[in-house]
Amino acid sequence: MPIDGIFLHAIKHELSLLIGARVEKITQPEKDEIIIYMHSSSNVRLLLSANPSNPRIHLIKEQKENPIVPPNFCMLLRKHLLSSRLINIEQPGYERVLVLTFEGRTELYEKTEKKLIIEIMGRHSNIIITNSDNSILDAIKQVDFSKSSKRQILQGLKYEFPPTQNKLIINNNNCYIDFSNYGESKVEKVLMDTFQGFSSLLTREIVYIATGLIDIKSSELNNNQKDKIYFQLKKLISLIENNEYIPQIININEKLTDYHCFNINQYGINSKNIIYNNFGELLDNFYAEKDLIEHIKRNSTDILRVITNNIEKTSRKIELQKGEIADCEKADEFKLFADMITSNLFRLTKLKGGETSVLLIDYTSEDLKEREISLNSKYSPALNAQQYYKLYKKAQTAKIYLQKLIDEAATELIYLDSIFEALVRAKKINDLQEIRKELINGGYIKLKGKPVGNKKDTPVKFLEYISDDGFIIYAGKNNLQNDYLTTKIADKHDIWFHIKGFPGSHVVIIRKGKDLSSETLTLAAAIAAQNSKASGSVNVAVDYTEVKNVKKPNGSKPGMVIYVNYKTAYVTPSEMNLEKYIKQL
Repeated sequence: MPIDGIFLHAIKHELSLLIGARVEKITQPEKDEIIIYMHSSSNVRLLLSANPSNPRIHLIKEQKENPIVPPNFCMLLRKHLLSSRLINIEQPGYERVLVLTFEGRTELYEKTEKKLIIEIMGRHSNIIITNSDNSILDAIKQVDFSKSSKRQILQGLKYEFPPTQNKLIINNNNCYIDFSNYGESKVEKVLMDTFQGFSSLLTREIVYIATGLIDIKSSELNNNQKDKIYFQLKKLISLIENNEYIPQIININEKLTDYHCFNINQYGINSKNIIYNNFGELLDNFYAEKDLIEHIKRNSTDILRVITNNIEKTSRKIELQKGEIADCEKADEFKLFADMITSNLFRLTKLKGGETSVLLIDYTSEDLKEREISLNSKYSPALNAQQYYKLYKKAQTAKIYLQKLIDEAATELIYLDSIFEALVRAKKINDLQEIRKELINGGYIKLKGKPVGNKKDTPVKFLEYISDDGFIIYAGKNNLQNDYLTTKIADKHDIWFHIKGFPGSHVVIIRKGKDLSSETLTLAAAIAAQNSKASGSVNVAVDYTEVKNVKKPNGSKPGMVIYVNYKTAYVTPSEMNLEKYIKQL
């Protein structure tokens, strides 16, 4: 759910503990996301996100990766906010806007104030920095006339709050509604259209607690239900005024579905509320997976483009080469013409010369029909025969060479498919970096200039599982890891697994000379199937053998191996709870 004004008011109350905190550091890990590192009694990280899907503001624990070169907006924030102190947090009514005021000093030690404003409004969300007089210094998303004719966010303009919708700021004096004026309108919509900061989740909850229903019209309310709605609104006002918030996520059928700052009961017995100590912890938990997916998606765009472009190029190359092979099928006809000329040399010597074609009997045909054969008038009949033999040999050689090229291109398609599969399964930025490194090493991505810095390669972190009888099972997450696992880590008597006929992980059971149970073998086979292109299939064929039977041919692509003396197991990974065996991701 999007953050509503009431929920933001609860966050504002929690963040008020930061007043007096000093800004130590500012980063911009994403194009629409700022993290402010602050220190008061302890070090904290304040996230401000104008992401159109997940806009929000809250404290976070995780330290996110940052671009090597900070964006311009980040540099501006550092210039104006570093070493300043947070002195105030304001919210106009219950609008989805927070204004953070910072006090700093100029080079002449004069006090100066800057305002950092976050607007949490879906795709219109923004982060804006202004002077104390509300003149805009910059915004993470600039808005000109082409984007909005009503409200521009540009340097030098005066900042104005988003236009209000003439809604009431709820209090004890205005919380009574005469529903008889709203006819067939749904009660939840009437509440949402009347009061500032109310979301559909909150208004549905009020209606549900008061009436036992969610989808009820104003005209259907009886007096008792109206009184109960009035009572619930009064209760809500009291909770807000006393800051009695309960940070909670609503889990429906084991899926994190919604969250709010008050108890939510409308989803019935299929839901349970998970209570958190604070809103930072709540939002961190709720958005962790969503943020990771989006972060991976953003950072993998160039890799995906390289892979798809090369797949398309290689596929086109194969089709062209198949067409050329089809042309080479004429080679047999060239040999036939040469044979026909040779067998008829006694007749052709009687020709006067200068002929460009001749009719000869095709002795290979059942009806011994005559065929017209083109001749080069400058050559003798014997030399014409030799030319046809040369064309035949050339076509035969070209056919062999083209087939070799097609086989190589088909192998490359399999390899590119394996990279694509690794990209689909990537869970961390480290995974992307390893895939990008592989593409660079393979010449698919060309670096401009020299690499920045001399960072050492980070340690390889395979997927690691522990079987019920204590065996460690490793699975590579990409081709580089597959090679390293199979050729460097695994012992020759360890057991190696790979899905049959599809791209996927190399999986190895670290045996340490011990005998393996059938359960552990089945588990490893299921892990290989799960970490492959056929993860959603049933009865997946997985080959397994000792590592000593797996060889990497010289000059082969990363992850490509051949193996012998193997057995095949058939497993359905969805039938096994593989997550319970994971040691680390």
